Amino acid sequence: MNADELLQKYATGTRDFSGATLRQVNLRRAMLPEVDFWEADLQGANLIEATLRSANLREARLNGAILAGADLRRADLRGAKLKQTNLRSTRLDEALWDETTELPSGSDWSGAGAYLIVPGSRLHQADLSRCDLSGADLRQADLRDANLAEANLLGADLSEANLNRVNFSNANLSETRLIRANLAGANLQQADLSHADLYGVNLFGANLQEANVAFAWIKGALCNDATLFPAEYDPIANGLYLAVSGALLQGANLSGVSLAGADLRHADLSHSNLTGADLWGAVLDGANLTGANLTSANLWGASLVGANLRDTCLTDANLQEADLSETTW
Repeated sequence: MNADELLQKYATGTRDFSGATLRQVNLRRAMLPEVDFWEADLQGANLIEATLRSANLREARLNGAILAGADLRRADLRGAKLKQTNLRSTRLDEALWDETTELPSGSDWSGAGAYLIVPGSRLHQADLSRCDLSGADLRQADLRDANLAEANLLGADLSEANLNRVNFSNANLSETRLIRANLAGANLQQADLSHADLYGVNLFGANLQEANVAFAWIKGALCNDATLFPAEYDPIANGLYLAVSGALLQGANLSGVSLAGADLRHADLSHSNLTGADLWGAVLDGANLTGANLTSANLWGASLVGANLRDTCLTDANLQEADLSETTW
């Protein structure tokens, strides 16, 4: 396919050029937003000042191509081959890349504004709205305050990710793994959570109104009085823990969950499993923790005034700055 054929097809509405052979093609200053070049062969192509905003360039071969001055904002470059590619003055704001993206020798994208999609990635306040992140591995990533409205996260893994106040409205989270993720304050209105794994997630203050939770595994998730559920949805009957002041959580399995800042005054947590739980700044005044397992739990700055800690296991727990006055041992 030559440049004229491609541009003519694009002008008539065609966007899918996946797998196309376009070696040495001259697309200088071409306007091709949202074009699909997945696995296309663009080696040696002239793409100087081309507009490829929101283009799909996943696994595209761009070795030796000239992309100087090109607009690749919000383009998907995961798995793209960019060795010997000229990226001088290329716009990469909000573009996606991962560990399989082959960058030009010596290039540094840390200040380019592109988003690295890997486990543990720092994506605080990132705008990933409408992005296709299906199957992405974002375990333990920091996505606080990010915008993922209308994003496709089908089958993605967000286990233990910090999703505090993330906008997931109208997002596809079907079959997504969210095990022990922090979804406190998240907007999940009209999101598709069908078949998602939400075991042990923190839903404090989250909004799930009109969300599709059909066949979602939500047992063991945490909610509070500010959590909003779909109409006629019974969180307790579906195995969620209501973590509020005075809560009855005796024997609950809360290992590894995020309860940072939670108000659990006078709660009954006797014989509960809180191994590795994050209770940073939590208020546990007067709580019953008899026989509870808090091994490796983070209780930094927590208030345990008057709490019952008889037979409580605190091995390797972080009690720095915790208030243990008037506790019973």
